[in-house]
Amino acid sequence: MSRVINIKGKVLIQNIKLAEESIVECGFDIEIKNKYFVFNKYDYYDGLNKDNEISNVENLYINKFNIYLNEVEEKEKIRIAEEKRILREEKADLMIKNAKKLGYKLKKEIREDHTIKLILQKRIY
Repeated sequence: MSRVINIKGKVLIQNIKLAEESIVECGFDIEIKNKYFVFNKYDYYDGLNKDNEISNVENLYINKFNIYLNEVEEKEKIRIAEEKRILREEKADLMIKNAKKLGYKLKKEIREDHTIKLILQKRIY
């Protein structure tokens, strides 16, 4: 007996674009409603294997979403590292400027780990 079947997925969708890509990639007749994968249509086989189709789409979506989160996390780490580097350079420039005002002699020493050590020597006259 065929009828309209209503099957709702369990995974909450946070990125609609990735969810749509997952549906297209799997090729199933599934929709997105209220941030969930839903099959709500007439089915000749009374929804046989529709649970499996939805779980396949959800698994693919979860994999894509995890990759997306890793990429965002990497970009955020790079951005934070760049901000820290800029802040360190500004502090070093300010320190050098103030040291020269106070009459210190500066020496830069580059270490093996590619860090710079500033050595301040007080000039005595």
